[in-house]
Amino acid sequence: MNSSKKCFAILSSLFLIFAILSPAASAAAAPTPAEAAQLRFGDDGNFRIMVAADIQDGKTLSEITKTFIRETVKKTQPDLIVLTGDNIYGSWTKNPAGGEQGLRDMMSLFQEMYDEGYGAPIAATFGNHDDQSNDYAKEEQMKVMSEYSCNISIDEDLWVDGEHYTEKLEHCGTYNVPILASGSDDVKFNLWMFDSGSYATDGNKGYDHVRQTQLDWYKTTSDKLGNVNSMVFQHIIMPEIYNNYEKTTFSPGANAYNYHGEYYKLPETAKPGSQLNEASACSEDNGGEYDALKAQGGVIACVSGHDHVNSFIIPNNDPDFPMDWINVPTCGVAAYGKTELRGIRVFDINENDTGAYQTEFYTYADVMGDDAAFMFRFKFISFFTQLEYLFVNIYMQFTNLIGISNLVF
Repeated sequence: MNSSKKCFAILSSLFLIFAILSPAASAAAAPTPAEAAQLRFGDDGNFRIMVAADIQDGKTLSEITKTFIRETVKKTQPDLIVLTGDNIYGSWTKNPAGGEQGLRDMMSLFQEMYDEGYGAPIAATFGNHDDQSNDYAKEEQMKVMSEYSCNISIDEDLWVDGEHYTEKLEHCGTYNVPILASGSDDVKFNLWMFDSGSYATDGNKGYDHVRQTQLDWYKTTSDKLGNVNSMVFQHIIMPEIYNNYEKTTFSPGANAYNYHGEYYKLPETAKPGSQLNEASACSEDNGGEYDALKAQGGVIACVSGHDHVNSFIIPNNDPDFPMDWINVPTCGVAAYGKTELRGIRVFDINENDTGAYQTEFYTYADVMGDDAAFMFRFKFISFFTQLEYLFVNIYMQFTNLIGISNLVF
């Protein structure tokens, strides 16, 4: 061996020894905020999740919406609050400063409840309206959210097998929230948070979808967790929902909606109380999320928002994938919607049977019905936002009549 090769061998050996002994190399990656929170099932074996969808009130959160959220939290006492996107409405906030004002106003509400001891950590993902028309990127929104101690959401810098995940994930806000056993640090249940994007960028009309880099991360992380049941939370529902609706023919007022030239309504298998009041506005391009979830298994429900006047639970009709499709309507007072359907859904998971869940839906009347003055103000304001839904509904009925899919609102 010549002298240059000897020198290279010695330097390589020294570098290897240094790398092994280096604190940076030997230390595991820092836990994500969700991991550091160590959320766990209670002594009674239960874990409660409150889902608030499509708040999107504008630059400031309406006092009506704030009161409803605050009182629902007091009433239900969740262990975690999930926001499924359209947390602010970019078109109303106009610019980054307005977007930040709206976001901080919303986060301040959750921080206030958290500091006062009756709130819960926040796990959020984004929708199509969060950054719409305001140049306030979702990445910047996530940075602001990270300033609040109640927040456990993260951007796409994720951790896999103790090492920093270096492949950039598309979109912003894909991560998981592990729920630990009541008596140990074993992960007993998991929540998948997917950013389903905003609007299509591949020439299709309509909305975006979960991308392949996110699904690659999902498979890696799911393999690491092992045989753990889970729920998925995202803004935009997957297109396979239409495989679970019942095909029908169009008739005015029949709550049947056009999708690619066919009309669909709720199936008979839909759980009591389910409502379909607009077409499910999914992506026109199938990104393969459904197949990825099915292949991994263990997903007991996929929870979405986005469609403000749809509130349903539909068991998946694929016997090899027993998952429930769940849509949660808007809980905000300023967004389009139906007065009687605005509300919040709560899920209870028990660690002794994580393959099932219990759920309740709370409307404004359920929570605030005894406060006549509040309900008068709520109905008065909601009347005007109902007008927006009236025009949306007329548009949907017209496009149904002439056989055109209506997918973008």
